[in-house]
Amino acid sequence: MQLESARICRLFLTTIRITGLLAALAAVTTAAKAQQAIEDNIRPVARVCLEGQSCVGSFAGSSSAATVVAAPAASVVQAPEPAAAERVVEVAAAESAFDAAAKYQMTCFACHSTGAAGAPVTGDSEAWAERMDKGMEAVMANAINGVNAMPAKGMCMDCSDDNLVSLVKYMLDQ
Repeated sequence: MQLESARICRLFLTTIRITGLLAALAAVTTAAKAQQAIEDNIRPVARVCLEGQSCVGSFAGSSSAATVVAAPAASVVQAPEPAAAERVVEVAAAESAFDAAAKYQMTCFACHSTGAAGAPVTGDSEAWAERMDKGMEAVMANAINGVNAMPAKGMCMDCSDDNLVSLVKYMLDQ
């Protein structure tokens, strides 16, 4: 009976050790997968090298370490991949469907409806006329780069320059 008890105890301890080793192995595997996912997320998708200069750096773990070589330094052009071309079409469609009134409510309304920090109030033709006297180009430079308390793009970081023009025109027309 005692011999049987000792065997069961050894079997139990062996099972615990194996379970612990399997858990440790799973943790190492999970950590390795997490590390690989992080490396995949921050890995550059391409390198741009100027013609006549050697490229610096390499792609760790990348099977396609193709180098993009640009002819003159002033014009770096890379042919878009098919997926990128589809994305351009999606962005163009989104641009044409831009809703200035809705975006105004989300990003501009807080300051331009109250005049906070000196923002011209939407509908105040005198305040807008002062700014428009400088020309639309100057107004757009301020809208894009920020001016006084207004941050760059009025915090509309997903707005293109054309979207910002639409927003300014929307505020002028009200």
